[in-house]
Amino acid sequence: MSNDTPSSENLRVLMMPDYRIDNPYQTLLAKALQTEGVEVVFPFGYRRVLPIFRAINNHPNKIDVLHLHWLSPYIKGENRLNKSIYATKFLIDILLTKLRGVKLVWTGHDYTSHNSKFPGLEQWTQRILLKLSDRVIFHNESALKHFSQTYQLDKFKTEVIPHGHYREFYNSPIDKLEARKALGLPQSGRIYLNLGMLRPYKGIERLLQVWRENKNLLGESTLLIAGQALDPVYGEKIATQVSETEGVILHRDFIEDERIHLFFSAADVVVLPFEKILTSGSIILAMSYGKPIIAPRTGGIVETIGTADWLFYEPEDNQGLLHALKESTQIDLSALSQLVKQECDRLDWEKIGKLTNQIYQITRC
Repeated sequence: MSNDTPSSENLRVLMMPDYRIDNPYQTLLAKALQTEGVEVVFPFGYRRVLPIFRAINNHPNKIDVLHLHWLSPYIKGENRLNKSIYATKFLIDILLTKLRGVKLVWTGHDYTSHNSKFPGLEQWTQRILLKLSDRVIFHNESALKHFSQTYQLDKFKTEVIPHGHYREFYNSPIDKLEARKALGLPQSGRIYLNLGMLRPYKGIERLLQVWRENKNLLGESTLLIAGQALDPVYGEKIATQVSETEGVILHRDFIEDERIHLFFSAADVVVLPFEKILTSGSIILAMSYGKPIIAPRTGGIVETIGTADWLFYEPEDNQGLLHALKESTQIDLSALSQLVKQECDRLDWEKIGKLTNQIYQITRC
């Protein structure tokens, strides 16, 4: 993509949906774009009918580009009929937006919604959205390859732009023992951290099973699972399994932003045994704190972590997670941590802001 782009003056971008409360990604992207001279705005107020078109129509100033992110809030529904209705309404909303003269950029963050009951319906929606989009952004080549295999993509309107780090957003790390004391954790032994919303696709049940069956191999180590479950039933299921597993501590509450650094400061290794993932903010958060990571060796994750993949395992290997846990007790974790930090340097928001702005400028031409 050419570096010679038109001026960003008066370019106004509406980002939807507004997930800034749950995820700092949009906040950091908007800040990087504003540095480039792009005015980034978010919707205000709740609109049940045609939320995107009405947000554009009711804004006091002209919107040049709609930058669409996650689709889940627009294609809701617990049964196929309701979801079909929402999907149709969403596509009408997008079509009206296009007819209004607004350019559409979509970032494909996920395969489909996590734990989707109707993936086929979501794929149908995405297929049409891809045709309506002026530009489509993916965070890694693996994601682009997946979408290319699933849909007919126009390669000339796709771009790979990495997901930026979280270094400047959360508090800086503190002394390990101080962090452990603040959280009431053991002062000795390694701590393996799994932090994030408790959801089935994250492989927590498998992790607990491996830990329970092989605790003798991990010595004084502690597994710390921290995060809230969206589904109370699933949360109780995890809590029951934790109670039956020696050496595991569960923090079931939502982890506030100002306390994130305590968990990563206390941990020696982060364990993220995802079953299926396209882009992982959890991986990037762990990288932002320079933590060694245990994770499956899948395309998008490997691209993100780069050469700091010492503790990755093949997802098809039933013993892979166990072997990675064993390996973590034998390698130089400090050296791996330094390598993680170097790889995280690549996820710089200044560069990401420039690349994203170039996408906007191309769509406007």
